[in-house]
Amino acid sequence: MNISSYLLALFTSVGAMTLFSALMSVILKYELRENILLSKVMSGHSLNQKESPKYVTLGWLVHFLIGGFFLMIYTYLWLNTALIQHVLGSIVYGVIIGILGILGCTILFKITPNSPRINYKVFYMQLIAAHIFYSLGNFLIFSLLG
Repeated sequence: MNISSYLLALFTSVGAMTLFSALMSVILKYELRENILLSKVMSGHSLNQKESPKYVTLGWLVHFLIGGFFLMIYTYLWLNTALIQHVLGSIVYGVIIGILGILGCTILFKITPNSPRINYKVFYMQLIAAHIFYSLGNFLIFSLLG
């Protein structure tokens, strides 16, 4: 896979995940966007406080770095196994990394002194679905590119 294909997959998958989280934020009236919550964790600000461009950028950067890490694993699995070369396998991959995301967020929120006050149950449930969209975004690009 060349770098442009990798970046296309990264922006598609993280974009699909973030779009889903933004939509769920509007529907459920909770802040669920991962990049925003990451910026709040790094700045120590509450959800009500306006974030500086520095922390907004850092939130996006961390979100894309994590997405890039899981895309490397996805790429390896795609190229070396048949596990995720179908929709069901990609959904299972999304569930697995969603569970890993919950574990990571749980640790992050526990070790951060001023974690954002959110409905964690709702956030974690939608996080699994968001990771399914992430994985299906990768599936779409990998399927189209061959």
